[in-house]
Amino acid sequence: MKGLIDSVSGGTVQVTAKSGPTTVDFTPSTAISEITPAQLTDVTTGSCVWVHPDHADAPAGSPINARRVQISAAVDGKCPGPAHPAADKPHHQLPPHGQVASVAGNTITLNGTDAQGNPSSTTVNVTDTTKYAKKTATDAHAIAQGKCLVAHGTRDSSNALQAKRIDVQDAVNGSCPEHGGKHHDR
Repeated sequence: MKGLIDSVSGGTVQVTAKSGPTTVDFTPSTAISEITPAQLTDVTTGSCVWVHPDHADAPAGSPINARRVQISAAVDGKCPGPAHPAADKPHHQLPPHGQVASVAGNTITLNGTDAQGNPSSTTVNVTDTTKYAKKTATDAHAIAQGKCLVAHGTRDSSNALQAKRIDVQDAVNGSCPEHGGKHHDR
C-alpha cells in the first residue's frame, strides 16, 4: 500500500492511496525506514544496493544499466534478502541486488546470490541520469503528515493494514514519487 499521509495519531496513520482513504496501524515492532535522495558517492564498498535497470531484457551475464539505485547499510555484514522471495512468484524476477564489492568510475560490482542461492557477481553501469536513494532505519517520528508512506503487512477485519514494514519519504509537489522519478496524484 502506498499513499500520502493525511494524519498520524499514536500508532494509526490515515493515508490517501490510489484506491482511496486507508488506515495503517503500526507498533514498536514495525520496521520503519526513511528514503532520502542520494548520489553515486553514497555507494560504497560493503553497502547494499537494489538496482532498477533501464531495461529488464538485458542478456544474462551482460552489464546492467541502472535507472535507479537504492542504497542501504549492511546488517551484521550482510545484505538483507527480499521481503518476498522470487520462489513465491515464479514469473516475477527480482531486480539485481547485493553487497557492493567495488565502485570504479561509473561501474558498480555487486556480490550476491542467484535464484538457486549460488554466489554471483553483477556489473552495474550508472550514467548522469541514474537516480539514487538511500534507505535508513529510523523510528516512528519519521511518520508525519504530508510525507509519502509505503506499508507492507496484512489487513485486519476492519480492512486496516497492520504494518510489518513502513518506508517514508518526502512528497514532491504534494504527490508521491513512483520508481524512476514519476509521480502520481493523490
